[in-house]
Amino acid sequence: MAKYRPPLKVALMDDDFYALKWNTALMMRDPRTTVIIEADRPISLIQQMKSEGPPDVVIVDVEYAATRLPVAEMLSSIREHAPEAVVICNSQYGERETIETAMGFGVKGFLLKQEVRMSIVSGVTYAARHGLIVSPSIFELLPHANTIGPARAHILPVWQPNPHLTPQIIKSFWLRVFFGMRASLAAEELYVETATIERYVNQAYKILTDGWADESYLFDVDFSALSPEDQAFVWFTLPPRQESY
Repeated sequence: MAKYRPPLKVALMDDDFYALKWNTALMMRDPRTTVIIEADRPISLIQQMKSEGPPDVVIVDVEYAATRLPVAEMLSSIREHAPEAVVICNSQYGERETIETAMGFGVKGFLLKQEVRMSIVSGVTYAARHGLIVSPSIFELLPHANTIGPARAHILPVWQPNPHLTPQIIKSFWLRVFFGMRASLAAEELYVETATIERYVNQAYKILTDGWADESYLFDVDFSALSPEDQAFVWFTLPPRQESY
């Protein structure tokens, strides 16, 4: 497997506009990844890869639609134009036939959207460093060769927020840290005092490092170079530890 240095250059393809923009926002916000290509169709993805050069990681939605290439043809074209790239499949449904096809092209990740959620960068960085990673429901549908022995796929736990974060803290954290809203504007949005927003965010910083999240996914993170907000964002997106999952 090729060696990559952060930030990983990522190409994203998804015909769902909101899913595409969601993952772009997550990867642009995280210091370990940067998005160089956004596409809503496989043809557009390949065209941009030709003009922009091969990315380090390609993430594709593999559900069929009228405007798409068959999965095998799409993955073959990606391999042709970015032979060293880490290819990760995102899926809404996780059909066995599609999973088997993807495994045949040596993809390094196959993730259900509703399971990976905020932890997409944890999955990407694991795949780039170590190899095949899947979400729990996908593991049950993998070919036998990927479920036993040294080639066994790694399972990325279903992402969920730290249960010690109250709804008020999460709302404040979301506006202040994820969307970068000033404390005063976040306070107006939530009908509270500015000092309340700051208090909630400070509480979130403490809670996020309480050992609930799995810090083994903190690949290539230099916290000394990050602002408190960026540190908190990275902690928030980590999947839970297996024992707490």
